[in-house]
Amino acid sequence: MASLASGFLADLLGAYHRRFPGIEIKLDEATSQVNASAVLNGRLDAAFIPGDPKLPGCRTERLWDEKICVAVPEAHAMAALAAVTWDDVRHETFLVTADAAGPEIEDHLVRQLSGPGFHPRISVQRVGRENLINMVAQGFGITLTTRSTFGIPYPGVRFLSIASGEDTVSSSVVWSASNQNPALKLLIELSLDHARQTRRAEIRKGAATD
Repeated sequence: MASLASGFLADLLGAYHRRFPGIEIKLDEATSQVNASAVLNGRLDAAFIPGDPKLPGCRTERLWDEKICVAVPEAHAMAALAAVTWDDVRHETFLVTADAAGPEIEDHLVRQLSGPGFHPRISVQRVGRENLINMVAQGFGITLTTRSTFGIPYPGVRFLSIASGEDTVSSSVVWSASNQNPALKLLIELSLDHARQTRRAEIRKGAATD
């Protein structure tokens, strides 16, 4: 669900490229299932996947947590709110992508909003993240995203926090334990170091605000 506009993954890949400019980085944005299979069959060296995936013959390290937010049109009545609850958005139409993080977002919506005799309205669109948020601006519906998306301005869209404060997505890196690619070793080392630095910074920030 992470964007490369800002946040942990953007900072990590940027730092890796600056430190090892001779190593070519190739990205493949797909569903968690597809990326997990690509790690298992050796097509990908590593995958950044929501949650704590357990794959045979692979190692997993949790790297970062990111708050989930709601993107709504500026003209929407909710746009004036500082934050929203799940009850506020229960009857909205949610736009999700068919690929990449779309299936995970759809599952999250179903868990949060489904109830006896009720299922959320979910509209699956075969577009990328940018055009999905542009559809929000045009009033086709609302969508879930994460704070890393905030690195890009989207005219006509407001990003609102979820009032519970507990809606976060954790992301991990997973790789084959038998993969001997030296470039992968450097990536994992930098990932773990960056995660440690991020956690220390969050602890210091929390202590400063107490």
